[in-house]
Amino acid sequence: MWTSAGQVADLGMLLARTDPDVPKHQGISYFALDMHQPGIEVRPLKEMTGRALFNEVFITDARATADAVIGGLNNGWAVANTTLAYERSGLGAGGGSAAGGAATPGTVAGDLERRAGDFVRGGSQRRPAGPGAMLGASEKVLTELARANGMIADPTVRQDLVRLHVLNQIARFMNLRQKALRSTGGDIPGLGNMAKLSMSEILRLSRDLGLRILGPYGTLHAYSPDERKRLEEATRMPMAAMVTELALFTQGPSIYGGTDEIQHNILGERVLGLPKEPSNDRSTPFKDLARNR
Repeated sequence: MWTSAGQVADLGMLLARTDPDVPKHQGISYFALDMHQPGIEVRPLKEMTGRALFNEVFITDARATADAVIGGLNNGWAVANTTLAYERSGLGAGGGSAAGGAATPGTVAGDLERRAGDFVRGGSQRRPAGPGAMLGASEKVLTELARANGMIADPTVRQDLVRLHVLNQIARFMNLRQKALRSTGGDIPGLGNMAKLSMSEILRLSRDLGLRILGPYGTLHAYSPDERKRLEEATRMPMAAMVTELALFTQGPSIYGGTDEIQHNILGERVLGLPKEPSNDRSTPFKDLARNR
């Protein structure tokens, strides 16, 4: 459930229990799964934005071969945590760009034959391509909207635009700091988790600020390309659909990739050294753990 980009994926990440006689985190293996083989059915899940970024995936007698194990047998939990850390850094504030998010990897989407310049227009102007495009451009888009409809004169709007700029700059410099440290073998513990929490805050501020700038137009949303065109003609605001889509999309990032609450727990336990909740799941074989029946 909730398989991101499963409808365009060539390979899936399959975590499977391969040893029930050891504690739960020690008996998992990480496989690369061929998504084009018989027995795999992908059903896109349409969200309230009108798009389908996530999917249900049904696996019936599909196969993952022994040579598709990544990181070694029963070492899948460590590989999964590495994958999650990379995902959270990429999802986090300053981790990507609108143009980068417009390109879809793999053979299904048809982007492999396209050039980098095909994903932008007019030099630095970003192509509206859904909420992913808005993530890297919200500050510029909201400033232009505020100027266009006169809301830039509102001191509270200006203050929140500056706050949004500051949060984005802090995130950008944090990533540059991390990059510089890694080039010398250093690291910032928990940076991926902090970046994801920062992104959630930036998105919530962008949502609330965007809807304030749009005013009554913020109650209108387009769910298809034709509707987006008609909405643009009616409002004369080319970016209105992007702003309302971001407002609907904002609830998602604080959940996927590990909820904000999970990020706080990880930072508390692994960075600050706070005690974990009592549990025996790290010492008891998986087959002996209590289950809901």
